[in-house]
Amino acid sequence: MLLCVGMSVLGCVDRLSAQGSAVVPRSAADHILASVITDGVAAERYVWNWRDAVVLKALTEVYEVRSDLQGPIEEWVAVAMRTNADRKYGLHPNAIASGVGVAFMARVCPSDPFFQAKADEVYKAYKRIRRWERKASSHRPTRVELWDDTVYMLSIYLLEMYQTTGKSFYLEDCVREVLGHAEKLRNTKTNLWYHGWSATNYYYQDDCCEFLWNSNHLQRNTEYWGRGNGWIAMALVDLLEVLPTDHPNYKEVKDMYVGMMQTLHKLQDKATGHWYQLPARPSDTARGNYIESSATVMFGYAMAKGERLGLLKGSKWRKAARRAWEGVQTHSLRGGNGERITLGNVCAGTCIGERDYYYARPITEGESFADGALLLFAYEMER
Repeated sequence: MLLCVGMSVLGCVDRLSAQGSAVVPRSAADHILASVITDGVAAERYVWNWRDAVVLKALTEVYEVRSDLQGPIEEWVAVAMRTNADRKYGLHPNAIASGVGVAFMARVCPSDPFFQAKADEVYKAYKRIRRWERKASSHRPTRVELWDDTVYMLSIYLLEMYQTTGKSFYLEDCVREVLGHAEKLRNTKTNLWYHGWSATNYYYQDDCCEFLWNSNHLQRNTEYWGRGNGWIAMALVDLLEVLPTDHPNYKEVKDMYVGMMQTLHKLQDKATGHWYQLPARPSDTARGNYIESSATVMFGYAMAKGERLGLLKGSKWRKAARRAWEGVQTHSLRGGNGERITLGNVCAGTCIGERDYYYARPITEGESFADGALLLFAYEMER
């Protein structure tokens, strides 16, 4: 029986904490959760976008491991989704991401047709997105560009729809997006992913990406951006959690994931437990490279979860995840003692460029996407 039905998540966490360790002690993850969904992204202030969608995804994970919080999580997500009931879901992957919330509600509240109807509406929008050769969805609505960010934004929705309905075409859509993007963005030697590829090398100024980023003969940039690879790392391990081992693409997806983890393990900064803004250039600090916490919690989550699922063998993965967790608490966690808990050392929202473009990106805190990824990592470490 749920212990906190009818209470807010914050109230539930406080109540469990007050009852002592015989019930559920208030952990570091619980403190972060309470802060994120009250001081950060309150349900009634939820914005239908990719940023807040990462918090939604984190709540669906907490729901699976904390039965004492299931009632208030359902209420929080329901309020957030109903607040956005009249939103136009759009033709952009970033607008699809929040569909994870209505898909989740359709699963946990199947008697309410509202959520299933909205989840289906999101899928209709997804099917209308422009694509490259019917393989991968474009990050841009007016031209075809593949960004590694897109893979995570689509996968959290598609995998939740698969778990909600059991219909395999949602899973196949997710696999196709991963493989299609990998065809243009993944370096098979390093197992890291470039940030973006364009279907044309036409020069254009969009006030976001670095001018001429796609003008070379490869029609893509040449750097591995940290958070972009973090999106991929989380998408791959989440997909492998539900992808049947006898699926024809299972081995290919697993090899991508394991290869990426092996490369990233070598690149972790041992002093801080972090990875860098450009993780493949750890010695480039004099030029402007810096430790970046959102990528760090994403990589930590991917390693901790992969070790738990048996995808990664050996103790080094748990040690690396623990090093990241302790490093984030020491160097990047902000707030506490009554103040909002959030991640610092976060690269602001970023488009595509080359080395100095990434080094010049603003460093910020209080970003919901980073705090959502922090939540994912925190509860994965508790598991």
